[in-house]
Amino acid sequence: MNTALTRVDSARKSGALVYVNPEHYEAQVELYKTEITELHLKKDDFHVISGKYMPKKETVDKISESAGITFIQSSSRSHTETRDESLTGKRTVHIAEEQGKVRMPDGSYRESTVEEYEFDPFLRAMIDKRATEITPQNRVEVTRVAMEYSKCARQRAKTGARSRVVRQLTGMPTAFDVKDLGMDAEGNIRPMLFSRVVQNTSYILQTPEGRAMATAQALGVDVASLFGTRKLALTPSVGATEPSSTADMPELENEAEKLVGEAAAEGAVDGEPDFPVEADTQQQEETEFARLTLVLEEYMTYKEYLDMATKSGSNPYELAEAEINNKSATEESRRKMVKRIRDFLVAKKVLGVA
Repeated sequence: MNTALTRVDSARKSGALVYVNPEHYEAQVELYKTEITELHLKKDDFHVISGKYMPKKETVDKISESAGITFIQSSSRSHTETRDESLTGKRTVHIAEEQGKVRMPDGSYRESTVEEYEFDPFLRAMIDKRATEITPQNRVEVTRVAMEYSKCARQRAKTGARSRVVRQLTGMPTAFDVKDLGMDAEGNIRPMLFSRVVQNTSYILQTPEGRAMATAQALGVDVASLFGTRKLALTPSVGATEPSSTADMPELENEAEKLVGEAAAEGAVDGEPDFPVEADTQQQEETEFARLTLVLEEYMTYKEYLDMATKSGSNPYELAEAEINNKSATEESRRKMVKRIRDFLVAKKVLGVA
């Protein structure tokens, strides 16, 4: 907490733009901790609209990740409306809705309300060309600009809606004046600070159960099958040291077996050994579903290769995210999505994917 406060105060004194949630300063449980991220952006990371600087899609993604914002796929919607007005004539307006959530220090989530954003290519073109009405002299030019804007209108509406979610959850404005950004001659702007609550891996790895689960996951071993139905109590063991990462553990397979033994021994109550309930068919299905979910989430870490529009118009990352957030997902739907994402990454020759 003190480290975070010191860093924020130092950044604020140096002129940085601080959008740190004060509620994140005090961790309520040791399983979570606060991370402070400092972003260094440039002029090219923003759209300039009517003299205001609005973050581009990739910039909104960076800010969202730094602030720990997860967008709720089930609340993501977009549609178009046809409007006919005397000033502009008939035109198509793109409308998007987005909702997000952030993790709080106690591990719970705070959700935003659903935010809506309209992107009107024709009206935006009129504003950019300083046209107060459509005349024979400016119609061709305004129409040409509007057609250019229409190519990315759906995405611009989505980005605008997400920017409003970011504003609601962090307090960051959706658009900036140039003086607020403190832009220099090279296009650099003032640093931006954000906070997010993440799992405290150091604390988790101080427990026998935590180390066993981390090692098992690194080896692709089913964690549920190791511990049965017994609940794990993440209590630091006496004299436990903090390993730097699972990659530093020698002879991982032997270590996993040893740690699982330790966890089972420490789980005994009053010297009595545990007698795990034999897993039934439903339990095995849930275990397989959980395994497929972990695999899909691991593939989603290759976001830079997945978050793109393919020739068919689909976005692999968004489809995978929709599957993860689908409460009606089945083992079969998980398996199909895992295969689709794996095949896509293999086709792109992404290293580490087989």
